[in-house]
Amino acid sequence: MLHVVPLGDAVEHEADDDCVCGPTLKPVAGADGFVVWIMIHHSLDGRETSEDDH
Repeated sequence: MLHVVPLGDAVEHEADDDCVCGPTLKPVAGADGFVVWIMIHHSLDGRETSEDDH
């Protein structure tokens, strides 16, 4: 499983599903049908809010 973690966030993220940010598990299928699971961690410094404004 791959983890996508925001850099320079307000907290240090744990590379597991118990991370304080409440990460989301997402399957991503390649062209060959092979599925890779990606754990997407959420920033806690509010950057998504400011990015949505652009």
